[in-house]
Amino acid sequence: MTRHMRLMSIPWLVAATLLMAIASVPVRATDSQALPPERANGHTIYMIGSTLMADYTTAIIDHLKKNTDLPPPIVSEGGSTRGVSVFCAGIGLNTPDIVAMSRRILTTELENCRDHGVTDIIEIQIGYDAAGIVSRRDDQDYPLTLVSMYHAIAAELPDTAGRFTPNRYQRWHDVDPSLPDTEIRFILPVPSLGGRAFLENRMLQSACRHIPAISTIFGAEDRVRQCVSLRTDNRIVELDTPYAQNVVTALATSPPGTLANLPLHFVLAHQEFLKVQPFDGVLPDHETVSNHQYGFIRPLYFLVKKAHIKNYLGRGLVVGLREFITEITRESTIGPSGYLVKMGLFPLDEKNRKQTRETSLRLDTTNR
Repeated sequence: MTRHMRLMSIPWLVAATLLMAIASVPVRATDSQALPPERANGHTIYMIGSTLMADYTTAIIDHLKKNTDLPPPIVSEGGSTRGVSVFCAGIGLNTPDIVAMSRRILTTELENCRDHGVTDIIEIQIGYDAAGIVSRRDDQDYPLTLVSMYHAIAAELPDTAGRFTPNRYQRWHDVDPSLPDTEIRFILPVPSLGGRAFLENRMLQSACRHIPAISTIFGAEDRVRQCVSLRTDNRIVELDTPYAQNVVTALATSPPGTLANLPLHFVLAHQEFLKVQPFDGVLPDHETVSNHQYGFIRPLYFLVKKAHIKNYLGRGLVVGLREFITEITRESTIGPSGYLVKMGLFPLDEKNRKQTRETSLRLDTTNR
């Protein structure tokens, strides 16, 4: 799919400033890079996974540096799906200790882990993030609903006889007269990223329930395939990692009417350039998410290999994993006034935070 969009007159100074700020985050490893020598001695934590959790991960690492004498972890991003695949490849210092995921691990992924000897996994939910529909700040308001979003980006839509035909909508106004009269453009994560899985599972499939013709498709897999298939006429732009940064770059040169799917915490941190749009009649913010008016939220997890944890007797592979678990479950980290919450994380309620802290510090493993 083409990613070339015509240049528009926009506040370039603001966009450039934002991109420079994003570029200043710590350099992160890639899967293809050789691990440093200290990893061979188990003196460095090796993390992988969700790019949408990168800001949170960076903040956690910064606090670990301040509170311990641990060396900086090795961090390799690439998305939840790719991350958990590498995490599940086996036990040993050449495999990650931790995977960050912007969704819960699937049963099929757990089975893959166990097939490769990764049998004891500590599953730690740190809170929630909201998925928002965003635009450049200088663009118009696009009050989408599930149905109007689906009608704009689906590959096929039913005709009056209930037969699925290629999507012919060209402009947002054609989809819904209340939307601006601009060309349809939508930026999404590539299928291997957790944000795409959330969009497909929670948004597109939910929208499909409002389309009677979907119920006439007999096979469940065929229904899902129909619901999540997107148009291929260059109106959908799929971006890979680092996804949020790539969205900023794409929006900076995009025409009016270009919308994107981004985590709310990233938007709130960059409101000088990005604007979150109302969705299903609700503008997502801390209040509407907390009182469940806005329902498009996703759980955020860290998974830790128990077999890699070095215990107090010095047995085990990697130092620092206990300290990491302690840091990510502190009230000062994930509580209502915690530093991750100040960055945009939506916290678990008090009961679930307490339970998460207790089970994680006991190193209890998932029994799913």
